[in-house]
Amino acid sequence: MEKLGVIMDLQPLSSTEYIILEEIMCQQFLVVLICLFMASHGHSLRRRCRNRREIRYCMSVRVPKIISHLHSIINNNDSICIDKLRMDRNAFHTLVILTKDIGGLTDSKSMSSSEKLAMFLNILAHHEKNRSIKVDYIRSEWSVSQAFNECLSAILKLTPLLLVDPKPVLEDEVEDRLKWFKGCLGALDGTYIQIRVSSQYKPRYMTRKGEIATNVLGVCDRNLNFTYVLPGWKGSDADGHVLRDAVTRRNGLKIHEGNYYLCDGGYTNGKGFLSPYRGYRYWLKDWRGDNPLPQCKEELFNMRHARARNVIEMTFGLLKGRWGILRSSSWYSVKVHNRIISACCLIHNFIRREMEVDPLDIDMKEQMEYQHENIDVVESSQEWTTWRDELAQSMWNARSNN
Repeated sequence: MEKLGVIMDLQPLSSTEYIILEEIMCQQFLVVLICLFMASHGHSLRRRCRNRREIRYCMSVRVPKIISHLHSIINNNDSICIDKLRMDRNAFHTLVILTKDIGGLTDSKSMSSSEKLAMFLNILAHHEKNRSIKVDYIRSEWSVSQAFNECLSAILKLTPLLLVDPKPVLEDEVEDRLKWFKGCLGALDGTYIQIRVSSQYKPRYMTRKGEIATNVLGVCDRNLNFTYVLPGWKGSDADGHVLRDAVTRRNGLKIHEGNYYLCDGGYTNGKGFLSPYRGYRYWLKDWRGDNPLPQCKEELFNMRHARARNVIEMTFGLLKGRWGILRSSSWYSVKVHNRIISACCLIHNFIRREMEVDPLDIDMKEQMEYQHENIDVVESSQEWTTWRDELAQSMWNARSNN
């Protein structure tokens, strides 16, 4: 009888009993899933809290170091500030104000405008890579790149403020180097700055010496300030083509009637541009040492023309001596590199305006001697050639009389 009872207990469940048992198992399975989810979520929350504590600890260590490093550059003394940023502390803080008020540079959540500008100037001055700057300033590489682009845009917005309006040489000029060139606004010339381009564009940017560079037209006044800059031309383009584009474009180089710039023999002698005589000695080295004095009016004119035009050579020397990023090719695109060239020229003008003593200027001078209608064409002019001949003759007569 006991065996019969066991057999009866093993009989199949009815449909109702089976449904009840299935619901019980589903409920237990859901309970298990909920428990597993809560355990996993709790572990994730604990790990997230631990990471937050680590981040807070990391920032608590980084922020004092960031502040200390920036303070040592822009607040301690002028020598360090000039070495790192190419300007003294007063000039730097003035530039920060200008970039914020006019350029639109703003403080971010974790970085001040002063730190952004300091990194930007450090890159320009020493041609530092972003990965080097991020170590010095304890920032991420992305933050350095973002700050660089913001500062570059802010500096370029200062163009109307920082480009100098040239003033002509007056009739009562007493400086021996300029007194013969009444009405002269300054000098102009082109310079090559190395860049990196893809292989297919290298022939276009190749100079006569085989370098890959861009041809930059620079115009300066007698005080070594830039009055106009035109970067972006290919290294294979002639200087005359660059100048022609500069005077014909809408917002290009404008010269009032009766004024002119001194240029070398690579440009045409004509309206607004006074070039030397070709076929005669010209460069300053031709008059140094045991070389004979000028033997004719053309050589005398060329010698004085070269001394007066030397301001553009000195300006380019200061520019490249100040900014290391212009002395070697960088990994920036051609478009960005051209913007960098313009920004370097603008900050150059700012430094000369704000700093009473520029150490780089002193070193350069020790190494080197030294309502009207606008003109919109560049062409040879017999009138200007005749005027040059008369000016050369008057120089020769004055020398003979003395």
